Amino acid sequence: MKKSNVTLGLIVISLGICSCTTPTHQQPVQKKPQPPRFNVLHPIKIKKITPVSYYVWLEKQNNHQRVKAYKDFLSSQGVTMVAPDFELFRSARGWEECHYDQYDIPDQSVWVNAVPTLKLLQKLVNIGILTDFELTSAYRSPLLNACVGGAKESSHMQNAAVDFRIGPEFPTSFEETDIADTKIKLCKFWQTEGAKYNMGLGVYSTGQIHIDTKGFRTWGPDHTWHSSICGEKIP
Repeated sequence: MKKSNVTLGLIVISLGICSCTTPTHQQPVQKKPQPPRFNVLHPIKIKKITPVSYYVWLEKQNNHQRVKAYKDFLSSQGVTMVAPDFELFRSARGWEECHYDQYDIPDQSVWVNAVPTLKLLQKLVNIGILTDFELTSAYRSPLLNACVGGAKESSHMQNAAVDFRIGPEFPTSFEETDIADTKIKLCKFWQTEGAKYNMGLGVYSTGQIHIDTKGFRTWGPDHTWHSSICGEKIP
């Protein structure tokens, strides 16, 4: 009888110990996911898919051979391509309304004019100012330039300019901040190094940015330096 009581007491004590030492499992604290953003401080390898429209255009007439000849020339001049072919050969954003081809190849007489501008673009990429960007217009024929409302003496007609957009077409608020930072860096480069490259820099409210090498100047939405965000000295 006494032995049974002792055994029962040990079982009770043992159960009590087990219940006191059972580990408590706590749910890990879930971190709130942050919206994605691109980092303009470091180059990002962005994979771009060539649109079918570009391949279709290449097969027309002798466009394939003309593209190769132009790219061979640029390579011979030390130009490194920092944008895909389909961006380099874009004509203008208003091509469709103007019943024009989406892509175009400049006449051989103005090929050389692209060299300093494309090397400048290459410089901006190499030093990390431009990372996530997309060319939206390069060479424009006089006919297309007039139709889209380009300047009468536009450097696009001379094959000496490129337009581009920083970041995605429809940026998030986080991406807007990075885009603004990149524009400030671009302005600072223009102020400190632009004269050496004979750099023209236009920054528009649409998000489009224009660079050329036809004169050291800057302008904004009203096509004067007064509206340029680069007009004030950046420390």
